[in-house]
Amino acid sequence: MNLSSESTGSHSPIAAAIGNTVEWFDFAVYGYFAESIGAAFFPQDSPTLQFLSAFGVFAAGYLMRPIGGLVLGPIGDMFGRRILLLLSVAIMGCCSLMIAVLPTTDQIGPLAAVLLVLLRMIQGLSVGAEYSSSIAWSVETSPQKARGFLASVTAAGATVGFISGSLVATVIDHFIPITAMNAGGWRIPFVIGSLLSLLAVMLRRSIQDSRPEGASSSITGQWRQVMTDWPAMLRLMGTVGVATAVFYAVGVYYVDEASRVDPANASLYNGINTLVQLFGLGMALLAGRCADRFSPLPLVRRSLLISMVLMVPGLQIISKGGPVGFAIGQAMVLLPIFFYSGVTPLLHPLFFPGGSRCASFSFSYSLVVAVVGGTAPLVSTWLRDLKGWPNGLILYLLILAIPAFWAWSSGPRHLRFQGQD
Repeated sequence: MNLSSESTGSHSPIAAAIGNTVEWFDFAVYGYFAESIGAAFFPQDSPTLQFLSAFGVFAAGYLMRPIGGLVLGPIGDMFGRRILLLLSVAIMGCCSLMIAVLPTTDQIGPLAAVLLVLLRMIQGLSVGAEYSSSIAWSVETSPQKARGFLASVTAAGATVGFISGSLVATVIDHFIPITAMNAGGWRIPFVIGSLLSLLAVMLRRSIQDSRPEGASSSITGQWRQVMTDWPAMLRLMGTVGVATAVFYAVGVYYVDEASRVDPANASLYNGINTLVQLFGLGMALLAGRCADRFSPLPLVRRSLLISMVLMVPGLQIISKGGPVGFAIGQAMVLLPIFFYSGVTPLLHPLFFPGGSRCASFSFSYSLVVAVVGGTAPLVSTWLRDLKGWPNGLILYLLILAIPAFWAWSSGPRHLRFQGQD
């Protein structure tokens, strides 16, 4: 692979992965404790605050991420990946700590809700550059024979964060009654998130830096370079869109739908979802190892094809209902997608030249996750419940696979590496 950079320090896959763990831990716990947080900051008798709540969750989770890629991404290109990796987790940790100690609406009035939304937006800004910059750093600094595996470890930090958030929420729910939860128990996971961020900063202080050549000396110059990368950004968005849509549809929408239809087994469906993701974590790491031993481009193409072939019967099995069918169908759909997503971290940074890699990668990745991933549950609901098309979601996901096959079909012409196809 052709990855020129100036590097000093040590390489730590845990240091790379932990930022993604913090990001998804925070995402998970905010979702699990949304009801208690809503009661503290968005009272039911205030329609204005209810609207602000909906806007805040949207803005923090999705809207701010592409903006964060454009604002923070160039820092990693201009000053080195290490500074950006330290900055992103520091911002996330500070915001988590401030949310943990934030006064409620009963204490300071509507200002509390405004501050919560602002903190979530700042977190979204920092998250916009975290995943892509950590993946780029991992690929640029890892030993060549282990780049695929270490890149998959970095990406797997997101799954670890989601599972950890689920575990913490389960433990807190078990030991803390709902009255205590609404009174302030929801603050505990945000304290944990801030401590994880502190650990991430400590681990990243001495990591090996990476500063590939070709970066502009100004933010505006970096933005101009990003604009010239638009063909590669389109290709990357094509490869990411289908995977993120499948994950959000099957790992979020179908879990909620199954729990709604069969409330007596709601905890079972969530448990199945967590177990499948644990197996998926293993599949992603296996894929990274395979990417080091075999040619990654044919591997990613074949894994995408297998994913789409198994997705059709898998979704039909899920739709039949019942915990057993849900477990089988979800495994058929998600495990191949996890394998596919375990190969792509090695290849995605190589879509872009080193001098604009963080900015272009961060913006395009965050944008497609926001537009396609963020709307997947909504599209699923619209197709199944409002339009009455039980197979509409299958068609939608197959259509999203078309840009992915197109993006990978061009071979190494759009990838910045040599000697493998």
